[in-house]
Amino acid sequence: MSARKFQKASIEELVQWYAESSVAYEQSLNAADSRSANRAADKISGAYRELRSRSATSHLIPLLKSENETVRTHVAAHALEFAPELGEPVLLWIAKRPGFNGIAAHYALKAWREGTLKFP
Repeated sequence: MSARKFQKASIEELVQWYAESSVAYEQSLNAADSRSANRAADKISGAYRELRSRSATSHLIPLLKSENETVRTHVAAHALEFAPELGEPVLLWIAKRPGFNGIAAHYALKAWREGTLKFP
């Protein structure tokens, strides 16, 4: 997806793309489809960058209550940049869970605490 498409999108569309791409990312990983997973990750990053450029990252906060754990993991990790008091508890809970999300949450927290976490 082009940067121009992200720029033309509404905030609601960006949030929707972010959530949908998080689900697609999870499905791609489960199917061992790295090409699709990378496309989904690029869309998540693009939506996040555009929301940040508009100072609209707070629109992601409701997704911290998503039924989908991968959506919550992505949002919580990004929230460490703009609302760590909301993102950290979610990541702490997910980090205790088995599977990919637990590992991702653990390493996001570790990098954040070490000051090496980079945001797209």
